[in-house]
Amino acid sequence: MMPFLFAEFAMLDNKLPLYVYCVGSHEQKHLLRPDGYPAHQLFLSRRGKGIFRIQGSPDMVMTPGTLLILPSGVHHEYFPDQSEDAWELGFVAFSGSIASSILEHLGNQHPTLLKQNQFQAYWNKLESLWQLINLNSESGYWEASRKMYDFLLSVIEGQSGQEIKQRMKPIGHSNAALQEAIKLIHDHYNERLHLSNLARAVGYSVQHFHRLFVSIYGISPMLYIQQIRMRRSVQLFEENPSITVEKVAQQLGMETSYFIRIFKRTYGKTPKQFMKYE
Repeated sequence: MMPFLFAEFAMLDNKLPLYVYCVGSHEQKHLLRPDGYPAHQLFLSRRGKGIFRIQGSPDMVMTPGTLLILPSGVHHEYFPDQSEDAWELGFVAFSGSIASSILEHLGNQHPTLLKQNQFQAYWNKLESLWQLINLNSESGYWEASRKMYDFLLSVIEGQSGQEIKQRMKPIGHSNAALQEAIKLIHDHYNERLHLSNLARAVGYSVQHFHRLFVSIYGISPMLYIQQIRMRRSVQLFEENPSITVEKVAQQLGMETSYFIRIFKRTYGKTPKQFMKYE
């Protein structure tokens, strides 16, 4: 069990565009929220069975291995099914200036049954977030923000069953130039990609391209490239446990020392530590 943690530090000065509002897991009791919750919520049902009652929708059953996304401000209540064992429910609430935009990609408000290995991977991410919030430090909350973004991207990827480049759509209106930039990034993430070259390739000035990219995707183009490289590095380690750190860095087009530094900043561990404990 992970006792409820409220992430007070994360909201100070509104520094983070995406932050963890609270996180935890426990044997869930009856909870009624007529005014909804002030942050978006992601629930993971690990054991037992529970009922979610959302205003305007039929009752929904959450069984072991299911996930539910619930937007903020929605009238709801949830409670355990008394015919089952205690209901163990994990949860993380998130908010920030880009949270609502990300929520648009997270599908409808119905429980999703996950594959066993997928559920365990999500639960591990939940535990990692809890550990970071438990640190109660500024660095911990910055890292939690990065992990929360990675968590939500994983959920989007799992729901769609497609690659990121096929599912990431500009928010608000279609922009063919930015879609082309995303395609270029995914096709050439392991090469030297300069912001000026990307902007030139899609017919924008560097300043306009950067501003438009951030306004639509919520992060800078270079951070987007970095995240793709980090996600690909994890895939390489999982596909070939004997692969060296140097070889992975080479396949990503990165200097080894720089790769290790960015990997640790992203996942909180060096590549060797990550492979040892994952």
